[in-house]
Amino acid sequence: MKTKLFLAVCLALLGITTTAQAKTYRRFTLILDFNTCVSDPNNTNNVTCQEKDATGKPIGQITVTYQGPIADDGTCATNLLCNGTWHEGYLYVLDGGTITVGVATAYQGQAPFKDANGFAPVIGFSVGAITGGTGKYKDISGTLTMRWDANVCICLFDIVEP
Repeated sequence: MKTKLFLAVCLALLGITTTAQAKTYRRFTLILDFNTCVSDPNNTNNVTCQEKDATGKPIGQITVTYQGPIADDGTCATNLLCNGTWHEGYLYVLDGGTITVGVATAYQGQAPFKDANGFAPVIGFSVGAITGGTGKYKDISGTLTMRWDANVCICLFDIVEP
C-alpha cells in the first residue's frame, strides 16, 4: 500500500496522473427479415433491409454492400454443399446512430438435412469487426456475428463502448 501511495505522489509531482477508464461491454441482437430487402437501383452491389429488435419492432435498417468473392480459401473446393464465400460490408442506421462493419467474411451453403417441408434450406453466417459508429455508437468497437437461413438473419453485436 505504501509503495502505491509513494508512486502516486512521485507521479503527481512530475505532473503525471493516472486514471482508470472503465469500459462498458454490451451484447444485443437484431433481426433482419429478408422479405423487407430491396436492391439499390443505383448500385447493384447494395441491398437495404429493415432491422427489428428482439420483440419484432422495426428499429432501423442495414445496407449490405457486396465486396467480392473469396476464390482461393479452399472452403468450397472441399465442401460440395458450399454456395460461396465472399466479403461484404454492413452499414446499420439505427435509432440514435450508425454502426459500420467495413469488411465481413461470409459463407453460405446448402444444409445437409431437410426441413419439415422436405426442403434442404440454404444457411449462412458471417463475422466482421465493427469499424465505426456515429451518435450513441460513436467510438465503439467489437464484433458482429450473423447467422441466416432463407427467411431471417440473426445479427449478434458484441460491442465495447469507450
